Amino acid sequence: MIDKKVIMGIWKFHERVGNKDLLEVADEWAKDEKYLQIYVRRVSKDQYGIGFVYDSDGSKEAQDVYFDQASDWLKRKFGNDLVGWDLSSGDGVMLVKGF
Repeated sequence: MIDKKVIMGIWKFHERVGNKDLLEVADEWAKDEKYLQIYVRRVSKDQYGIGFVYDSDGSKEAQDVYFDQASDWLKRKFGNDLVGWDLSSGDGVMLVKGF
């Protein structure tokens, strides 16, 4: 197992939000060196999401700060078209390969 602390997750969007719009967000976020990985993928039949791995100290506090900042920004940009998320950090993330 790799000893690296990260926040890992996916932001999910309504089917009205196309992958082109999400790629623009992902490209903007990719400028931040704390994003170790970022991608856009289908999350259901008609929906896309932005998946990511974000460098962190692994604490609940760091996850809360990241979540508050990112979700506020996404809510301002997409409103109710931000339909869900799945985030984890600390003991909830166990990296095995690739980092």
